[in-house]
Amino acid sequence: MADWHLWLPPALTKRRFRYYAAGHCVAVIGSWIQQVALSWLVFRLSGSIVLLGATGFLLNIFYLLLGPVAGAASDRFPRLPMLIVIDLALAGFAAALAAMVYAGVTSIAPYLVIAALIGIANAFEMTVRQTLMRDIVEERALVASALGVSAMVFNIGRMVGPAIAGLVLAYVSEAACFILNAVSYFAIIWALVAMRLPQQPKAHAASGSLPQGLAAGMSVLFTFPAVRYLLPTVVAIGLFATPYVPLMPSIATHFFDGRSSTVGLLMSAAGVGALCSAAYLSLQPGYVRQIRMLTIAPLAVGAALMLFSVVHILPVAMLLLAVLGAAALLAVNSTNVMMQQSVPEAWRGRAIGLYSMSFAGTAPLGGLLAGFLAEHIGLATTLAVNGAIIVVAGLVGRWRLHNHPEALRTLIRSLSR
Repeated sequence: MADWHLWLPPALTKRRFRYYAAGHCVAVIGSWIQQVALSWLVFRLSGSIVLLGATGFLLNIFYLLLGPVAGAASDRFPRLPMLIVIDLALAGFAAALAAMVYAGVTSIAPYLVIAALIGIANAFEMTVRQTLMRDIVEERALVASALGVSAMVFNIGRMVGPAIAGLVLAYVSEAACFILNAVSYFAIIWALVAMRLPQQPKAHAASGSLPQGLAAGMSVLFTFPAVRYLLPTVVAIGLFATPYVPLMPSIATHFFDGRSSTVGLLMSAAGVGALCSAAYLSLQPGYVRQIRMLTIAPLAVGAALMLFSVVHILPVAMLLLAVLGAAALLAVNSTNVMMQQSVPEAWRGRAIGLYSMSFAGTAPLGGLLAGFLAEHIGLATTLAVNGAIIVVAGLVGRWRLHNHPEALRTLIRSLSR
C-alpha cells in the first residue's frame, strides 16, 4: 500500500480535517460566487460606484466592530452548534437574495440590509470556525498545517469562485449565483456533522456578563507575548497593504494599459503568491521556522509595495505582487497560529476575535484611507508611503521582540506546551 499520506499536508492525514477541508472548500467557492454576483447586482441596479463601495464596506466592516464580541461568545457558548446555526443563517440570507431577485426587487436598500446581515454573520463564523480548528485536527501541533490548508482553500476559492460567477452571470442570472451559494453551505454543515466531534469543544464558562467578560478579556489578552509583540504588525498590513486590492482598477489605468484583463493578471499574480505561501505553511509540522520568518515577512511586504509603486513593467509588477501576496499571507497566517497556540484554551476564541478585528477588520478602513490619499497625493505616492509604513512597523516589531528576550522565550515555551 502506497504511503500517500506522506504527500499530504500533515493536517490532511486526519479524517475529520479532510471532511472539514472538502466542505469548507465548497462553501468558500460559493461565498466568492455570491460576493461577485451581489456587487454586480448592486452596480447594475444603481450604476453607483458609491453604493458598490458601500456594499463591500458592509460585508467587511463587522470584522472590526464585532471581532472581539464574536471571540468572547465563542469562549462562552457551545461552538459547534453555534457554527451550524451561523451557516444555516448564511444559507438563508443567500436564499433571501435569490428570492428578491426573482421577485423583481429593484430598490438597493434591501440588498444593503442583507449585505450587513451577511457581514455580521461572517464576523462570527470566521472566529467560531477557527476556534474549533484544534479539535478538528485532534493534535495541537497540527494547527499550523490546518490553518495553512485553510488559507489554500481560501485562495483557491478566490480564483475559482469569481470565474464561475462570471459564467453564471453571463448565461443565467444573479439569482442562480445566490442559490449556488445557499446550497454550498450545506457542504460545510454536512462536514461538521459527519466529523462527529467529541463533546469536548465545550465553551469555557466565564463569570459576569458578556460585556464585562469582553472588557476584562482585552486587558488579559495583551499580556500574552504573541498579542503584544506580533499583532501590531498585522494591523499595519491590514491597514496599509490590503488597500491595493480595491485600488487595482485605478492602478491598471494609471500604471499600465487600463484593460480589465490587466486587472485580472495583477490580481491573479498576488493570488498565486498567496497560494504558494499557504501551501508552504500547510506542510510545516512546527513553529520554529515561522517565528524566524515572521520578522522578515513584513519587511518583504513593504519593500514589494514600494517597488510596485515605481516599477510599471507588467511582468516585474506581477512578480512583485506575487511576493507581496506570499509575504503578507505568511505574516498574518503565522501570527494567527502563534496567537491560537500560545494563549490558554479558555482564551482562544477571544484571541482569534482580536486577530480577525486586527486584520480583516482594518482592511475596509485601509481602503478608505488609501482612496482618500490617492486623490490628494497621487496613487504612486500613496502606495510608496503605505509600503514604507509597513517596513517601519516590521522593523519596530522586530526590535521590540528581540529587545525583550524573556517575552520571546515565553512565546516559545507556550508553543511547546
